[in-house]
Amino acid sequence: MDGNNEINARLTTIANNLQFSNQLMAKLVGIMSTLFPRSTGTFTMAAASSKVITDANVTTSSFIPPPTPTNAAAATLMAGATSLYVTAGAGSFTVTTANGAAAAGTETFSYGVFNAL
Repeated sequence: MDGNNEINARLTTIANNLQFSNQLMAKLVGIMSTLFPRSTGTFTMAAASSKVITDANVTTSSFIPPPTPTNAAAATLMAGATSLYVTAGAGSFTVTTANGAAAAGTETFSYGVFNAL
């Protein structure tokens, strides 16, 4: 029976260590999320050459990759000379067509905002 007790004790230790590791990982994820805030969202492009998207997490130094098309009209817009570029501001960012032509207003996109320290 001593062998079974030793095995049970070791299994309990392993389970406790895994639980502690999980708790530490959750705290680390929380810390990283605080240090590097991010935001995601969607928008429909205006029937214009630019659109302002309001997002409280945007700063002038935010990294905002080009928006991702979520419908065929948006993919067509991004594939041509009207492809969108992004300019970050404080609390918002602006997407503008590269050639200044107006979008149809039916193009939908998703976006992500990433902030460094």
